[in-house]
Amino acid sequence: MKRSDVTTLGWDEYELLDSGEGRKLERFGDIVLDRPDTQALWKKEHSVLWERAQASFSWADKGERWFLQTEIPQTWTLPYTELQFILSLKQFKHVGLFPEHEPQWQEIAALCKAHPGLRVLNLFGYTGAASVVAAAAGATVTHVDASKQTIEIVKENLAASALPSDSIRLVCEDALRYAKRLVARGEQFEVIIMDPPAFGRGPKGEVWKIEEGLADVVALVPQLLSERAKLVLLNGYTAGYSARTFGELLHDVLPSGTVTFGDIGIAQKNSDRVLTTGMYGKWEK
Repeated sequence: MKRSDVTTLGWDEYELLDSGEGRKLERFGDIVLDRPDTQALWKKEHSVLWERAQASFSWADKGERWFLQTEIPQTWTLPYTELQFILSLKQFKHVGLFPEHEPQWQEIAALCKAHPGLRVLNLFGYTGAASVVAAAAGATVTHVDASKQTIEIVKENLAASALPSDSIRLVCEDALRYAKRLVARGEQFEVIIMDPPAFGRGPKGEVWKIEEGLADVVALVPQLLSERAKLVLLNGYTAGYSARTFGELLHDVLPSGTVTFGDIGIAQKNSDRVLTTGMYGKWEK
């Protein structure tokens, strides 16, 4: 195993403008947002920049909420290469995209273009950036998420990116339950992506706790991989595990191949700072 941290530099339509004092200031297209981030323990570098924020998310006395400094669209479109992603102000400080995964999107796209016909399984797929990237690169994609709302956003992202509605097989289901069904049916894939939350609920009230379910999901991976397997990605945000733990977990079930692990972060504009936002483990054949 080897360690290699992954850092996005952003792109024309996205950048981390500043961070510090438990917050991060980001530009998504024309929209500038101020969001909490527990990793940003340092002082802000550019206090004046924060006046540009059009909306900020805070933990209010009566629950979480967004505070609007100026009127912004209910939804807006964020370009990425030839694709378009639909964003909005969502619960728990989310906007519908994790830009720190952009280096992984590049890797997935390059792999799918280099090997036509790859089958990709995206478990806990959220709003489907990785799924849309893979589909645009010619892969056959199965996207699984327990939220009907996020499944609808994947459809919107496909339409905004001018991709056919059937480019991705969309499954609204508990990820572990569906993975077991795939094993029972003998379905296999060359690429598997997993981004499990710390806690969640399935469409039928199933309770997901990462400390109880993660090992069970990963244990199914060897049966879900085909003989032409290329890549397994496991992303996470929970503070209860380390990147090394993710690497060891993949190495345990996939002893042959190369396992890499590390932090995932965002490089701050005009600064040496990198804001760590998560971690990953990766297996390659």
